[in-house]
Amino acid sequence: MKDLYNSYAENPLMKMQALFASLFILQNRIQTAYEKEKDDITMKQWLMLTMISACPKPHTLTNVGKYMGCSRQNTKQLAMALSKKGYVRLILGTQNTVNIELTEKAVEYDIESAKRNETVLRFLFSDFNEEELSSFYELYKKLYTGVEKIEKGYK
Repeated sequence: MKDLYNSYAENPLMKMQALFASLFILQNRIQTAYEKEKDDITMKQWLMLTMISACPKPHTLTNVGKYMGCSRQNTKQLAMALSKKGYVRLILGTQNTVNIELTEKAVEYDIESAKRNETVLRFLFSDFNEEELSSFYELYKKLYTGVEKIEKGYK
């Protein structure tokens, strides 16, 4: 992979293409590595549990989906799978909204998996010093700004 990156070093468009493809490749690799551990939930289901806790109320399928960057349909599928496993409750709200509520099992899972998640993060970012981590964080925020521009329309 390093050879591929070196061949793109002088061309900004090729760098952008390589970075764009790398986002997907890294996501797949992180997901595969994370899911190698014998666990009850997938990486995307874990993300949903995390986002339910982080997003402002009400925790509707629509609101959680927006926070996750997923369609309402994908959010519903993840929520239904987590409901079957006992991690969330789906509660019918007003005007056809569906609210997602974490169960005690989800809270226990969060406590039990916290140490493993911290270990994974420390391994993932072990080659970064504090300054590099801060720079990467700021650059990643800029990438989100670019995504928002695309979502608004790029014509």
